[in-house]
Amino acid sequence: MKDVNDITVSIVSHGQFNILLPLLSDLRDCKSLKKIILTINIKEEIVKPKWIRDLPIFWIYNKSVKGFGSNHNNAFKFCKTKYFCVLNPDIRLEKNVLADLIFLKENEKVNIIGPSIINVKKIRSLNSRKFPGLLFLLTRIFMRPKEEFFHKENDNILLTDWIGGMFLVFSRKDYLTLDGFDTDYFLYFEDVDICKRANELGFKVAQSKHIVAIHDAQRRSYSNLLYFMYHIKSYFLYLIKHPIKLNF
Repeated sequence: MKDVNDITVSIVSHGQFNILLPLLSDLRDCKSLKKIILTINIKEEIVKPKWIRDLPIFWIYNKSVKGFGSNHNNAFKFCKTKYFCVLNPDIRLEKNVLADLIFLKENEKVNIIGPSIINVKKIRSLNSRKFPGLLFLLTRIFMRPKEEFFHKENDNILLTDWIGGMFLVFSRKDYLTLDGFDTDYFLYFEDVDICKRANELGFKVAQSKHIVAIHDAQRRSYSNLLYFMYHIKSYFLYLIKHPIKLNF
């Protein structure tokens, strides 16, 4: 399948250039990669190792801080490939993950796909869930959901409501149809929202059962009041945009 070699990756650094260097090193082994759009969202010291010259990086330096959706939508403007991938800077990749995901995406005929996420201790993380309801905040704050939610599964994929935005693969065509991420959000719920809109169009969202990536989530909304407030604001914005239907 020749199209697996036609993917653009978007990564955003929020003062995290040293953190994302290992990811860039991983991408050197991804034969499927055509271009990396690397957005520097805030001013930071950048020391480029010599090997970075071998990567097809297009650099974007923001004059002012932008949110998750704005940054990736802006990066997409420079995407001319068949596939577009959004990656967090603290993701680590195994060899050929991108090509394997694209092959699986086309074979299973799904529209948005991501890998299973594990942490550095190889414990699976919760990156596929049911769309949030009215009790979302209470369960997130006090109960911390431990079980994933799936509509359907086979030997290769799990069809689900939404998957986390730390690693998402779209076709360029589908991203255009969805008009990208909703920039009304700032740091949270962009991934929930785009999957919700995809669902409303009849698109399929899936997580691979066997293709994995490593991510150590920082969970800043649990420890930082500012990020917690961003989380709450985004949650209520989501409820406004996607009202929950109550049946009495």
